[in-house]
This record gives sequence, C-alpha cells and structure tokens, in this order.
Amino acid sequence: MSQKRYSWDITERQWTKLAPLVVVQRASKWPLRAVVNGIFYVLKNGCVWCDVPADFPPWPTVYYYFTKWAADGTCQRVSGCLTVEARAKKTPSPMRPSSTAKA
Repeated sequence: MSQKRYSWDITERQWTKLAPLVVVQRASKWPLRAVVNGIFYVLKNGCVWCDVPADFPPWPTVYYYFTKWAADGTCQRVSGCLTVEARAKKTPSPMRPSSTAKA
C-alpha cells in the first residue's frame, strides 16, 4: 500500500502524541497511523465509509477501528489532544512573546 499524502494527514509530531492513545489488543495488519488518517479522510470529506480511497487500509478496517474507538472513548481522547495542540498554536503563551508583538 503506497500512502498518498493528504493535507489533513496527521504530522509526525501529532502522531507521537496520538500513538499512545490508539491502542489495540492484538497486532494490526495495517499501520494504525494509516487507519487514523483513513478515519480523518471520512470525517473531513463527509463521504461514506466504502468511499475511502485505496491508498488507505480497506474501508471495513477503517470503519471497524472507528466504531471500536468511538465506543471506548479513544476518539474523544484523540480529539481532545488535537484540540489542545491547535489552541496552543493559536494562543500565544505569556512566557513566549507573540511574533506580532512590537518591541
């Protein structure tokens, strides 16, 4: 499976934070990062599961993990993690001067 890059694919930095959140009981045939990107593809595009492109794991696999992680709270934890990161990028820290601040 050659993975095409999409603009919403998770970055290496994001994956470092998310990987501990997306646990599985047994080894998966498919890389979990590709599964997560497949889930994001469906959520971003609003398409049906069977329209997941072939460069992701098969749609039944992507759907299986989505339903499993939605039921056990993993999706909520992943969303919270990404929300915190996005807010940190937008909100300047009081300890870090804003790039727009004038000296």
